[in-house]
Amino acid sequence: MRLTIFDGFRGFFLLFMMIAHTTGEFRSILGRWNHHALGFVEDAQGFVFISGFVVALVYTKRMDRKGVRSMVGGVFGRMKTIYTYQAAMILGFAAVALALAYWGFEPRVLRQYVAEPITFTLASLGLVTGSMHLGILALYLWMMLLTPLALLAFAKGHAKWVFVLSAVAWVFAQTGIPDDAQRPVEGLLRDIGTPINIGIYFNVFAWQTIYFLALYLGFLFARDKLDTSFFRTVWGRRAFWAGVGGMVVFALFDRAVNLGWLDIELRRLIWDRLDRGNLDAIFLANFLLDLYVISFLVAVGPESANRGIRAVGRGLTWLMTRRPLVFLGQHSLQVFTAHVVLVYLIMWGMEGRSAGPIVSNLAVLASVLPLFAVAWWHARVTSARKARADMSVRHGAAPVAAR
Repeated sequence: MRLTIFDGFRGFFLLFMMIAHTTGEFRSILGRWNHHALGFVEDAQGFVFISGFVVALVYTKRMDRKGVRSMVGGVFGRMKTIYTYQAAMILGFAAVALALAYWGFEPRVLRQYVAEPITFTLASLGLVTGSMHLGILALYLWMMLLTPLALLAFAKGHAKWVFVLSAVAWVFAQTGIPDDAQRPVEGLLRDIGTPINIGIYFNVFAWQTIYFLALYLGFLFARDKLDTSFFRTVWGRRAFWAGVGGMVVFALFDRAVNLGWLDIELRRLIWDRLDRGNLDAIFLANFLLDLYVISFLVAVGPESANRGIRAVGRGLTWLMTRRPLVFLGQHSLQVFTAHVVLVYLIMWGMEGRSAGPIVSNLAVLASVLPLFAVAWWHARVTSARKARADMSVRHGAAPVAAR
């Protein structure tokens, strides 16, 4: 059921997520010059989209084979697994922070756990706040909570209402009301002597647009109803070239802002208006353009009559089906967790220090190696667990549900 290329894309996003998050400590060539520099789409958007697509693919097929109850149970079972990893990181960071504080150390990345150990830890476990880089799993869990309802709506032909609600929620996020609603809560917490920030960085009302779009496309794909024939029409090809043009415009705009091509006051005004956490119009529009162009290249690019498109389509497909990327993607939860822990260790180790260009570039390249080690370890554990289950079945000791 898994499609190799989806795992490959997810592995690619995880790899460059690690590189991006180490860039603050190590100024490397790879950390500076990658797809992040070509517009306003980064790995988080792709990771959320692919995750939503795969969730729909898995649980739509489960719903069709075993019924709605099994689908709901499967979704909540997956949520339990994800939450276990999230909670383990939160509790682990809290314990380490307090232990280090006791011994006279206080890493900046863990300071919230030391300042308000009980309140901040409980709020993090409640998925309403979190320390650095822990927002994406919290976002994912909030969206998965509504996944069974969305899949049922799709199955009953009510997809348009899901999109209407999704669009309304995105507009609601852009009004700033969700952010304003956090301030009274934060004020109350300050008044009672436990000041913490509320929010997970990713505004759920905004980012759900990517997830539920992916969920619908994955639902169609699971039922063999995802029609890509539009890509082969004249208008489909025109839309592709328009999308490429739009991507170039966004890339130039990104470079103009970041490389100082514009007046400093104008640049400050632009950065004040851009809001990745709220997935404002620029980020969403850029993502949709990228999604169309990449989908076109993967779906019809390798067989295109245009030699340039054919070469790019085949190259993209080849890259995203390489075994190392696919392997990372197949163990995405474990790899993501490892990446957060590693980034925290790096940030702590580099406090008050700096590295030269050679060390920085080598460090960034070396930082991705533990991710493969974790994926290998999880693959071994999973394989061993499956082998034990198979042996139990062969020896007649299968659980009652399997007999």
